[in-house]
Amino acid sequence: MKKIFLALSFFVILQLTLLADEKPKQDEKIVVDTINKELLAKIIKERKGKPLFLNLWATWCVPCREEFPAINKLAEEYKDVDFIGISVDFPEEVESKIIPFLKSQKAKFVSYVNGFEGDEELINALEKDWNGALPATFIYDKNGKKTSFLEGKKSYDDFKKELENVKKK
Repeated sequence: MKKIFLALSFFVILQLTLLADEKPKQDEKIVVDTINKELLAKIIKERKGKPLFLNLWATWCVPCREEFPAINKLAEEYKDVDFIGISVDFPEEVESKIIPFLKSQKAKFVSYVNGFEGDEELINALEKDWNGALPATFIYDKNGKKTSFLEGKKSYDDFKKELENVKKK
């Protein structure tokens, strides 16, 4: 009887030890910094051999919210691509809207908030022919050359096709 009790005790202690190691990770602190023209140009230029998937979105934009899970999935699958989001919500909404949205989506990539002087400056920095409609995605090759501009809500397969194309270059 003593042996059974000792064996059960050992088993319980072992299980508790294993469970203690498997504690759910606390949500990593999500930080949303402001991006301006200079920082965006640096991010695009300094590719370090990796393509860039740049998505502009807003918490109030329904199509943006709908495509976010597809982008998250791609960010997990394509570790050899940098994924960056830029929220065009107001900078004062970082704590009240942007971070709660990113947490709810379990965002897998870095997001910034628009800090450009105006919409026109942001638009001209990315695509002069863009009318500013959201969502908008820009894909750059490993050398910082824009290879794709996708306007409007896209699917996982649409994005994946563009990523596969840029990786071939």
